Amino acid sequence: MRYAALSLPRWPTDRLKPRPADSEDRPFVLTLTGAGGERLYALTENAEAAGLAGNMGVADARALAPKLSAKPADPDADRAALIRLARWCGRFSPWTAADPGAPGLDGVLLDITGCAQVFGGEDALLTRLVEETRALGLQASAAAAPTIGLAWALARFGAPGAGEGWTSVDAVRPALDQAPVEALRIGKTAAKLRRFGLLKAGDLLALPRAALARRFGIDLVRRLDQASGAERETLSPLSPQADLRARVRFAEPLQTLDGLKEASARAVGKLCDALEAEALGLTRLRLTLYRVDGAAKDLIVGAAAPSRDAAHLTRLVKERLDRAEIDIGFGIDLVEAGAALARRIETGQTDLSAEAGASAAEAARLADRLNARLGEGAALRPSPENSWIPERSAGWGAEGPPPGRWPERTERRPLLILDRAEPAEAVAEIPDGPPRRFTWRRVRHTVARAEGPERIAPEWWRDPPGSGPGKVRDYFRVETGEGRRFWLYREGLYGRETDQPGWFVHGAG
Repeated sequence: MRYAALSLPRWPTDRLKPRPADSEDRPFVLTLTGAGGERLYALTENAEAAGLAGNMGVADARALAPKLSAKPADPDADRAALIRLARWCGRFSPWTAADPGAPGLDGVLLDITGCAQVFGGEDALLTRLVEETRALGLQASAAAAPTIGLAWALARFGAPGAGEGWTSVDAVRPALDQAPVEALRIGKTAAKLRRFGLLKAGDLLALPRAALARRFGIDLVRRLDQASGAERETLSPLSPQADLRARVRFAEPLQTLDGLKEASARAVGKLCDALEAEALGLTRLRLTLYRVDGAAKDLIVGAAAPSRDAAHLTRLVKERLDRAEIDIGFGIDLVEAGAALARRIETGQTDLSAEAGASAAEAARLADRLNARLGEGAALRPSPENSWIPERSAGWGAEGPPPGRWPERTERRPLLILDRAEPAEAVAEIPDGPPRRFTWRRVRHTVARAEGPERIAPEWWRDPPGSGPGKVRDYFRVETGEGRRFWLYREGLYGRETDQPGWFVHGAG
């Protein structure tokens, strides 16, 4: 057997990802209020460097570090977040478990037996485990060993000093002999052992077990046996997340569409209650109608944004049922609503009035209803595209939630951009200068003022040679003597790409 332990020495503070105001040069701590007042619970590295320590009073801490930034700790939220991280570690092993502890001892346990070959060896697995965890903004170290206890010990007391942040051992006894007594997961018993001069686990292994159990408790002997492999310790993995679904069953088969609508509404309501408990919303709802003869009919309803609004989803389902061709046969005795795609709903307020968030939600609901009535793809939304070519910089999308904030652009663009630039005849004073006159759509214009050029190079990595906008464009914003404003460009660098550059009008306003 092979086990891996991931150590997260600053999990409570790392997971909160301090704001810029709580930057590296400003100590950041979490506090808990107890019988002795408000005390430090978890600290960042720079807080410890400032002389602060756990369980110190907040008033004393502020005296040492006047710029101290403090927040109330939430151990329950820490444990819940650690379970989510353990699920994330499922990419390395299907058997993972959260291992919460006091600040400095949090971690994740993994059974990596048989998993290493998928990653090209155990070393590669541990390297990726540490690197990808650190990429999340977490301090991390890891260790692999034949026992859970030894892996736990090495991850916290051996791996932090290793060059790559991880270590791996095959022989249990030599590694365990050198481990400090704190590495045995025995809590305050370690301090008692140190008072007797017992500093390492090897010191304990040389003593009679009965005497150790009688003086320091049976838990010490059990932890020693688990770390050495004398007692088998199993890992209790996280259970896989079950699909969210809700069923409504009937003793008498349903024979009418109205009955199906009513049953579907009940199933959707139960599903939304389950989504509420998990803080999730669905973007795809699968409604399955089971006939008494064993046949089943699936109907898919989409939502533009994650939703668990029972009234809204029920309305979409009923409209979908109106359009569907359903063979009821001898009747339907089971209706099931399932979340085909569920996402976490991020609640937030964009401004003090929350009007912006409300309008986005209403727009998503309107798109859902249009798609339910007119078919998928009937409602489109504008979406930013990753391109600096003007006609490619935006498009239309039918799937997914509404886009977030569009990228901020420093370049100026006209109010109207044509889908396809139209050729024009232009005359310039110098080859690389702005146009003095141009003719577009049989109308001749004289340029009074011009601004530019803004040079846009072709995206050579996207278009094969000879296709797409293969030449450099020099864009000019011009204003005619009549006050009309146009956006036109010259295609091709004179003397380098072409001897006769072409002119095109691409926008106005």
